[in-house]
Amino acid sequence: MEIYEKAKELAAAISQSQELKAMRDSEATMMCDPVARKLVEDYQQLQMEAMKTGVQFDELPEEKQKQLEEIEEKMSQNKQIVAFMEAQETLEQVLRSVNLIISSALNETNGGCSPSACSSCSSCS
Repeated sequence: MEIYEKAKELAAAISQSQELKAMRDSEATMMCDPVARKLVEDYQQLQMEAMKTGVQFDELPEEKQKQLEEIEEKMSQNKQIVAFMEAQETLEQVLRSVNLIISSALNETNGGCSPSACSSCSSCS
């Protein structure tokens, strides 16, 4: 079916994108830095503890919240972690844009207006 071929083409284009390459490269650099790696591992450990107890970060005991804030502060000052987070955000923006393009095409009706937006749309009046 043509739709599956197009999906495969899109997946191939994304897998070859500079955004994905930059994210993977920055992740590898981050994980090769022992300080960055330890910060990420500590952060993930706190995430796992919160998930196991079924609480949100803001519901953690004060000691754990303080520990989390300290880790987040250190992460925000680590060049490798910041580079990875920026590269990840760039890739996520590409994926959001692709999703928006697909969603927009699916929601088009006469005049390009979404039926759910008719109350705020002047072209339907």
